[in-house]
Amino acid sequence: MDHFRWNGSVAMRVPWHIGPDLSDEERVAIAHSIQMFQLGENSEGRHLMRYAKEWAERTGDAVYPEAIRMLIVEEQRHAGVLARFMEINGIARITRGCSDGIFRRARNLFGSLEISISVLVTAEIIAKIYYPALSAATSSTVLHTICEQIHREEIAHVEFQTEQLARIRAGRSALGTWATRFLHRLLFYPTVMVVGLSHRAALRRGGLSFWQFCSRSHHEFVRDLAAMEPQAVSRLSKRPASETEAMRKTSLSIRARFSKSRAGSH
Repeated sequence: MDHFRWNGSVAMRVPWHIGPDLSDEERVAIAHSIQMFQLGENSEGRHLMRYAKEWAERTGDAVYPEAIRMLIVEEQRHAGVLARFMEINGIARITRGCSDGIFRRARNLFGSLEISISVLVTAEIIAKIYYPALSAATSSTVLHTICEQIHREEIAHVEFQTEQLARIRAGRSALGTWATRFLHRLLFYPTVMVVGLSHRAALRRGGLSFWQFCSRSHHEFVRDLAAMEPQAVSRLSKRPASETEAMRKTSLSIRARFSKSRAGSH
């Protein structure tokens, strides 16, 4: 919750005054890719809010629905700034896409908070690799600023979602935990391959081959999957007393990680 409050107070300052700053070649290379990700970022989150409220009623976790509401607002902000960038640079928005439709249906397939945020965090883990590559794909100062902010927020979103999944899975049997890991892998790896193939032109221009993209996504997933384990719940109480101060202290390291990711894409 503290992250969302703090982050809302330091929302990104995009240098819109620069105006359109994509070359024709860059526009052609990233148009399809940014259209698809902009669409994916845009969601009203009605079902997710309902699941969050149901969780709060069952567990007494009264602040969780508000945290989810703030997360949805941040995702909508991502969609908004990407849409504005696209408009300025002459890239049309799209209203539907095959992969986006599949993601939305999968999130609500069983009417479960766990399934919904498992699908959502899958997309967010992939986004941690995608946005540095998108930034590296062009010389656009505006897009660099947007990608840096979104990348930073996706890292925080993944941390938030993995902690919640660990709470949901607390007390699950060893067999149940194994089955959960297996099913999440079954979701994640085909998704990575579809994204890698669908966005290969933009990724390649950003310095990532299909296999490099898959490999980096795999490493992120392995690390984040461990944070979803039921035993991770016991570590949550050891976090700094002030999460807001902790977020301030880690902001620079996240920015440095973004710059490293971009540099590694070349």
